[in-house]
Amino acid sequence: MGSKKNSLSKSTLIRSIQCSKSLYLYKNQYNLRDKPNAVQQQKFDRGHRVGKLAHQLFPGGKDCSPPNPFSYDESVAATRLLVQQQFPVIYEAAFRYNGILAALDMLVLKDGKWYAYEVKSSLRISATYLLDATIQYYVITRSGLPLEDFFIVNINSDYVLSETLEVDQYFKKTSVLHEIQERIPFVEKTIENAIETLSMSTIPEVTIGPHCTKPYPCDFQGYCWKELDKSSIWYLPGISMQEKSVLKERGVDMIDQLEITDDLNARQKVIVESYQRQMPYIRKDKLADFLSVIQYPLYYFDVEAFQPAIPIFTGTKPYERMPFLYSLHYKESQESPLQHRDYISPVGTDNRRNFIADFLDATTGQGSILVFNTLMEKGVLFRLASDFPEYKNEIFQRINRIIDIEIPFKEMYYYHPKQEGSFSLKAIGNAMLQRDEFAKGSVKDGEEAMAMYNELFYQPDDAGHPRSLQQLKDYCATDTFVLYEIVEALKRLV
Repeated sequence: MGSKKNSLSKSTLIRSIQCSKSLYLYKNQYNLRDKPNAVQQQKFDRGHRVGKLAHQLFPGGKDCSPPNPFSYDESVAATRLLVQQQFPVIYEAAFRYNGILAALDMLVLKDGKWYAYEVKSSLRISATYLLDATIQYYVITRSGLPLEDFFIVNINSDYVLSETLEVDQYFKKTSVLHEIQERIPFVEKTIENAIETLSMSTIPEVTIGPHCTKPYPCDFQGYCWKELDKSSIWYLPGISMQEKSVLKERGVDMIDQLEITDDLNARQKVIVESYQRQMPYIRKDKLADFLSVIQYPLYYFDVEAFQPAIPIFTGTKPYERMPFLYSLHYKESQESPLQHRDYISPVGTDNRRNFIADFLDATTGQGSILVFNTLMEKGVLFRLASDFPEYKNEIFQRINRIIDIEIPFKEMYYYHPKQEGSFSLKAIGNAMLQRDEFAKGSVKDGEEAMAMYNELFYQPDDAGHPRSLQQLKDYCATDTFVLYEIVEALKRLV
């Protein structure tokens, strides 16, 4: 168990619970992994920032972080020395037991007893976090250091930022020792299984199934699925991985083999039938009814918001949605040209008042405001009405004019097989328009836009900001342009 290839860590053990094949590939064929995207990178950076901030709960500690992820021997040795010296606070304390490595965010000595603190950049404590903590507790105590208690430190969802950030109010500490002790036998069994997997000479045989996506999307999916025929049952949209597993057990391998029975719900029947016939499913009567309430001038509206884990503006909470960009394509009448207007907040200032004033100015008068999935836009507008009551009446007047263009797709008045079970604006746009407008831009989706804007606040040099802000504006404008094209296509169908 001494070799790097066979050593285990908290994250590799969590991986092994999800799939033994994923563990084996991670340790032996690491280069086959799917590349992390901008959103995953931002989550990693966010976690790192929140972890660093938590050091202020116990200031003056010694940091045992390794120089790189492959040099944990130095961290383990440094931690051992500091523990022997009874140093009161140790950051990134590293322990190894039986070839298993665990690093802990903060190890604190109080009245001669050791307390463990693990930091999470989320508002809730999940089952996976408890498993994480159990692995850490197991390794630390088995390696010879008794722990008096173990705390998960996460973000307090009720915290509101005043003039300065109060770290002890922003975080909350929860003892999870009881939950850890319940999970020790499971962790011991997990370690046993993982060691067995790594001693194998060939890749374990694991079939595709629900574990490919839960609890986390596996980063070897690209490798495991590459030989799979696109008409395989695994690619069938609108049906859960669990249900697909049941179909596989019944001998259904291909979508074409699937019979449309009462086992499928109404939505699934449409998806399967449309896929098998390779024809769009259209209910013209329902579409005509839906479109009849839309009135000119038409405003095609989209908002982008970001959710900083550490609140940036006074009076806001962790992960509160902060609108920073909107795009508006509009037409006075059927015959008039399509026009465009947008607004983006400069980085570093709370610009919500200017944001709302600009949007209200752009949408004065009458006419339908068309949005794809109103949850975000309405949520943002209601919040702005609450935070800036002087605009409340005008904002409510706009909310009353909003029509959700997602409805005819969600209600299956229209479905195209090229949507591949997705009901996103991009999937519907690509299927109906037979081209990908989003491929032209460098920002690919809303999550990436949110991550990109969020990171601008942490970049010391603002020289790259104008370019990034322009890329974000282009992405948002594509959203509203595609929305306009979809509505025009629906009108032609009717």
